[in-house]
Amino acid sequence: MENRDKIVVLLAGGRLVQRQDGAELTDEELYALLPEDLRPHVVFQKWSFQPVSNYTLRMCGELISMVTSYVHDEGARGVVVACGIPLLAELSYFADLVWNLNPPLIFTGSIFNAGSSGSETGTRLRQSVRAALSGSCTGKGALICIQDAIYAPADVLRISNFNRAGMLASPESPLGVFIQPSGDYISLRYPRHRYVQTMQKPLARNIPVITASLGDSDVLLRALLDKRYEELDGLVISGLGDGDVPSSWVPILRKIMKSNTPIVLTSRYPDGIVQATEDYEGSASQLLEMGLMNGGMLSPYQARIKLAVGMSAGLEGSELADYIAGRH
Repeated sequence: MENRDKIVVLLAGGRLVQRQDGAELTDEELYALLPEDLRPHVVFQKWSFQPVSNYTLRMCGELISMVTSYVHDEGARGVVVACGIPLLAELSYFADLVWNLNPPLIFTGSIFNAGSSGSETGTRLRQSVRAALSGSCTGKGALICIQDAIYAPADVLRISNFNRAGMLASPESPLGVFIQPSGDYISLRYPRHRYVQTMQKPLARNIPVITASLGDSDVLLRALLDKRYEELDGLVISGLGDGDVPSSWVPILRKIMKSNTPIVLTSRYPDGIVQATEDYEGSASQLLEMGLMNGGMLSPYQARIKLAVGMSAGLEGSELADYIAGRH
């Protein structure tokens, strides 16, 4: 099989492999970007080229199933996924929750279109493939190659859509770095322990994120309650500060919870954490006591993905809450 003992570079769209006019780089052009010593180890495969705004969690699940088949069934040595930067952190985080194989799975992308000034296509492809071949990324789950380093998806936040240094890793340092000018990959540390789940049911479609803001009303929550809240699979609340919400939200959340809809509480801060420090109507303390699940340091978007994966794995009640909180 053509993929045996190779690094499969899966082209899932994004500016890394797409010119300004929308044309995709050919395989010949992509191979030409790699040094000669890497070319024999690489096979390019194409997947869905479409706007990232059209992606669904179920599509992400299909991508991981395909990647798994490359490794498990076809004997690939590892996989690099080139995708759009807006999707990079969330797709790799999803993959990290379910990737249970040892071969490396590395996600990468570029803010700039292939061929344009500032494009990182050649650099990212070379670095991702070298990291996958190094042996240092084996058994570390899904990873991100960006900004001349390798990161764990759980540590990465997207902070800019125009700056090359648009990813922020917090609170941890990179797992490894690329030394210039040689381009060699140096491993620095292991990622934190992760709990890999096996998806048993289709991924949930309807898990909205509702964010609290200054002077916010309850119109969105009330619309869910009055119209179609029975279609909710779950809900993520992105609260102020420690996870607090306007007091008017509390009775609505109580009613939604009566339908056994799981609700995760998070902080809207990029590097925030849910804390039960005060007790008043709408405080994080009250919401957790009501039964909302504690998202801890998860971003609202990570919490949404983790909730979907946990539900797909058949987790419910306290088991699901423990998984969201990192205790399972």
